[in-house]
Amino acid sequence: MVLKLNLFLKKNKIMDNKETLNVPIYKNLSLILQNFEALILDVWGVLWDGIKVYPEAVTTLKEVKKLNIPVILLSNAPRRAANVEKKLNKIGIDKSLYSSIISSGEICRNELISRRQQVPGNNYYFIGLDEDRDLLNNSTFNEVKDIGEANFILLTGPRSFNDEVIKYSEELKSCYQHNLPMISANPDKVVIRQNGEMIICAGELAKYYSDMGGFVKEFGKPHKEIFIEALKKFKSLNTNMDKRKISMIGDGLETDIAGGNTIGINTVLITSGILSQELNTKYKEMPDKNLLYKIIKRSKFIPNAAAVTFSINS
Repeated sequence: MVLKLNLFLKKNKIMDNKETLNVPIYKNLSLILQNFEALILDVWGVLWDGIKVYPEAVTTLKEVKKLNIPVILLSNAPRRAANVEKKLNKIGIDKSLYSSIISSGEICRNELISRRQQVPGNNYYFIGLDEDRDLLNNSTFNEVKDIGEANFILLTGPRSFNDEVIKYSEELKSCYQHNLPMISANPDKVVIRQNGEMIICAGELAKYYSDMGGFVKEFGKPHKEIFIEALKKFKSLNTNMDKRKISMIGDGLETDIAGGNTIGINTVLITSGILSQELNTKYKEMPDKNLLYKIIKRSKFIPNAAAVTFSINS
């Protein structure tokens, strides 16, 4: 049985504190999947946890493909889309299972290159993993090791998954004293692994720098550039596609759901990702409705529905 949901009753918006929530919560997507003509999928928290693929992810992607529903992966990975594709292929998520992948790193690179005249100079000071150093390779931008020689900061995240924000306090203070604007290729503040381990991301460092008084420009979800690119790609696949029947499926209220709300598409919140720790739930476990609603209200971003996992048969 397919449940015919009227997921388009309310216009997505930032909610008022007095507003009554009515977000249906499902164990999986089986009752609602056929309401959609296209899917935008988050990667970390929906398909994998940075190390392992979620148990039903590949099977579900295959089922979605059988339904002829095109899928675009929308990732806040601060690296080139081709690099993300290679990594996904290694862990069993084959390119044949989705139409395209768009990364925040790719959007960041494209925007910096296309708006070169608006960037304060060629030299950047890099903060991030070594594997992401190539983000601006083969461009007019150059990495420098000395903060004093830099025109801006290129941030992709901490240098190690074990780092805490405080480790960067003096470094960022020096950047601020040199009046360096920060370009962040990943707005995510934290991500969570299946074992419950929480890892800080670029967004947490960017917030610290902004709170210090530094200028920060972020690329990726929830900002509109990455969603506009996804809609363009869907348009190239089907010029008659109804935007109201595109759904963003993700585990981040402040990224996936907020971004979907901004551009006016449907959103489905996955509760077994980043929210699992706050919800105190194990993988596949239904959350407490009142607690979930409390978290949604606090974020002020309303999903059209919630599902425990990106799966059909679990």
